[in-house]
Order: sequence, then C-alpha cells, then structure tokens
Amino acid sequence: DSSASRTTRWRKRMPTELCNLPVEDGRRLSVREFRRLYREPNRPVVMRNATSNTNAAFRALASPRALTAAYGNRMLTLSSANSYSYGRRKQRLSEYMQQIDNVDWRNTPSDQIFYFFGEHAGLMDDLLEKYAIPGFANADSAFLHEEACDARPPALSFGIAGNDSGVPFHFHNDGFSEVLHGAKRWLLYEEPKIPPRFNPNATSARWMQDVYPHLMFWEKPYECTIHPGDLLYFPKNWYHAIVNCGTTVFVSTFL
Repeated sequence: DSSASRTTRWRKRMPTELCNLPVEDGRRLSVREFRRLYREPNRPVVMRNATSNTNAAFRALASPRALTAAYGNRMLTLSSANSYSYGRRKQRLSEYMQQIDNVDWRNTPSDQIFYFFGEHAGLMDDLLEKYAIPGFANADSAFLHEEACDARPPALSFGIAGNDSGVPFHFHNDGFSEVLHGAKRWLLYEEPKIPPRFNPNATSARWMQDVYPHLMFWEKPYECTIHPGDLLYFPKNWYHAIVNCGTTVFVSTFL
C-alpha cells in the first residue's frame, strides 16, 4: 500500500548523493497528506520539485548577480556562524558577495566567521514580499490552526552564503528550507538524540571532515541534499546542521 511504499523511502541511496530521508513529489503531495504523514508525527521530508514553477521568477531576482546589482549598497547585519549566532557585524552586500568564497570554513572557528542569514532577513523585506510562501506553510490552506504556535503567520528568513558554509548543530521550531541557488546538505538527528562529538564553535564543514567519517552506523545522521525547486521540512526540536554547496541563496519558512 501507499504507507508501505513511503516507508521504503527511508535510508534510500540516490545515484550521486546520499538521501536517507523520505522523498515525495512536491507537485503531488497534498497538504492533508503532509500534515498526517510528516508534521503531526514530527518527521522530516524532502519534497522534490515543490516550487519549481511557483518561485521560478523569484529565483531570477535572487541570483547572486541580480542581488549584487539591485542591493549592492545595502548594509547587512551579519551573524556569527556558531550554534548560538550571538556575534554581529555590519557589511555592504557588494563587499560581502566579493569575500564569501574566500572564507576557510574548515579551519576557521565558527564564532570568527560572519554571514548573512536568519532573523536579519527583515533587511530584505522588499525582496521577500515577492516570494511565494510554500503552500504547505500557507495559513490559507487551513492546516495551521490546532497548535498554539500555529496562530502566528509563517516567518521568513533569507540567506546568502559561500561554499562549505553553514551553522553547526542547533534546534528550534519546525519549518521549511528552500534553496534558490546552489545546494544545501542537511544533517539531522531525531529528538532527543544529540549529535556525536559536535562543538558549537566548530563549523559544520569541520564536523564533516573530522567526525563524520569515523561515526559508527548507529551514530550517523539523517541527511539529504536539496536543490533549487526542492523543499525540506525540518521538524521541531530535531538537531540539524547545514553545509552549503557552492554559493548558495536560500529562504527558510518558520511555522
């Protein structure tokens, strides 16, 4: 049956990338199915081609070249790249774009690296008003009404980052991750499991280099790489970390 076929999607190896999360066709999965199969049981899912058509125009506006041309003089607030993201630094977008690929994410402590992501997305509200919120997160679809946190409208977070970038393991409420350009390798540990031997001030790329190759089978995370047009649903309170592949532009929708 359909539930059995969905179960077999766990720990499935893709031709060139490991993806041991369930994978759905985002064009066919209904909101009702998403809530029953994934949000209510607090399970992650990758929805391929979920936004291939709905956000095609926005992806053109959010390309690295287009962002530099339209917003190059805008002053950004950057956050430190450690688990707690408490550091802050100001920089113009044009200057930031010139240096993001020069950062050594494998050998620099994450509290000494700053990049644009997270709660400072309000600096780009005039761009994000053109973004189509995923239908699975849209309050108009009437699936956000049962929990207390669902009384809030979804919140958007926008980011631009270089190769090997990404915040180390952390957790928060649930939501969706969409890549507009580049790719994101997601690493997740099911609540209440804590990632083995992770340092909140070491980058995800460093953890992948020093720890990941030596993990026993039962210590390995759930993982999957998402590309433009895909959505990943991350459950609340699951530890997760990201490694961005190439210069990456992304939006997160928090529920």
